[in-house]
Amino acid sequence: MKMRMLIFTATMALLAGPVFAEIVIKPVRSGSSNTNRPGIVVPGPADSGFRGTRQKPQVLQLLNGDHLQGTFVDFHLDTGATWRHPASKNDFKFAADSISNVHLNPRGALNLPKGQNCTVKFRTGDEVLGQLVEINKTHVILSAWYSSNSIRIPRAKILSIHPGSGSGGAIFTGPTGLDGWTQAAVNERPKNMPFNGRVIRGGLVPAGGRGGFGRVGVGGGWQYSNNSFISHASGSQIGRQFKDLPDSVNVEFDLSWATTPSLVLYLYSDQLQQHKGNAYIVQINNSASCMMMQGSSGNQISLGTQSMTTQLRGKTKAHFAISANRKTRIIMLTMNGKLIKKWTGTSALLGKGKGIMFISQTTGMMRISKMRVTRWNGQVPKGNGFSNSGDGTKDVIGTATGNLTGVLHGFRGGKVKFDATASIGSIVDMPLEKIGVISFAGAKPEKRKLEIGDVRATFSGGGEFVFRLDHWTADRVTGMSPAIGRVDFDPAVFSSLEFNLNKLRGEGN
Repeated sequence: MKMRMLIFTATMALLAGPVFAEIVIKPVRSGSSNTNRPGIVVPGPADSGFRGTRQKPQVLQLLNGDHLQGTFVDFHLDTGATWRHPASKNDFKFAADSISNVHLNPRGALNLPKGQNCTVKFRTGDEVLGQLVEINKTHVILSAWYSSNSIRIPRAKILSIHPGSGSGGAIFTGPTGLDGWTQAAVNERPKNMPFNGRVIRGGLVPAGGRGGFGRVGVGGGWQYSNNSFISHASGSQIGRQFKDLPDSVNVEFDLSWATTPSLVLYLYSDQLQQHKGNAYIVQINNSASCMMMQGSSGNQISLGTQSMTTQLRGKTKAHFAISANRKTRIIMLTMNGKLIKKWTGTSALLGKGKGIMFISQTTGMMRISKMRVTRWNGQVPKGNGFSNSGDGTKDVIGTATGNLTGVLHGFRGGKVKFDATASIGSIVDMPLEKIGVISFAGAKPEKRKLEIGDVRATFSGGGEFVFRLDHWTADRVTGMSPAIGRVDFDPAVFSSLEFNLNKLRGEGN
């Protein structure tokens, strides 16, 4: 009865609130696409590669931590965002400087064409995916599923290129869903879940899949959302067996946390169960530790620990890489491109399987994203790819057997022409599928200068980049990118947008 009264009171408060002017969305003339124009112009919804299904509710998050389900209608930098809620007769208007992010939950599943798995990483941290078409003296050219134009990116803006296929490329990139992943039972369910009791502008806070009210997206086990795995429960387990996990492998990912990280990773595991089988175990919390586990009894042998208190202080997000070589008996943990601990001289690598598993050991929120599994070339992984073994004045291509330094003349017709005279005494024409990473001379990460109106957009098929959002309508997203020029999108290509990038977030973000 109390719950019904609360819902009734909140609904009446919504309807009795201030009345906002009706927003009229003007149609945009699509016209024909000019493939010679710079920037990105996306095709219409019929050509965007999605299978049509029922639209899931979208979620608006404010900077103060409030959440609201509904529909994202319109945005303009000067007038803010228009949001539609089914319980209100009028649309709501939110100031542009009050919004944290919008989870769009694109309609249907995305069918990416073959070859659309090359990742281009910008010096500013942006990432776009597509098919590598050409590298010349000044530009890298991509054919991307979300653009009707070829994307021309200046080489001076690029940090590295990851072809993402073949023996030199990625074994896995994602996550893009739960398919292929196995989950185990959760030891402890989140506390204080049934009712949040908070009423915000525009409605109550709905709990994901609970039928009541609470924090959006909270639930037992690992959940998939917006190219990420998210856990709010201690004991959550998720893993997968790979068909071909090489003897030398690198597993890297972004990890975000609400309070403190507490994550366990099983590598080369022959069973996707905690305390079972043979595996290497790396634990990430205030201390980094590594163990070997042998046999069904769960017998574990410690390989040593390393404090991480200083590295984690004041942070809520970091890029981790765990690298291992079964033949040389080396395991390495890096955080944001800096070595945390290297375990060497182990008696044997007891991991006998091809499984990778993540286990949460905290009831606080943890998010795993930008996961990439590749063959390890023995170098120390950096936050945006492997370290450059050259002196910074030469181009570098990384393969499964090591790095070559020299001068990259170009890429066309599926082959990279590379002058490696200084390293191997010859010029090589190497197929793209044998290359894991390409780095240009002088490529260094740059700190982005954020401007008013900048948003971070995450693509439904993976990748994200920051651009100035000018206007969002029912069928067009327009803006400007300092790297590639004008951008003109179909909203269906995005899974989320993050606003006010230089402002602090409140609870729940």
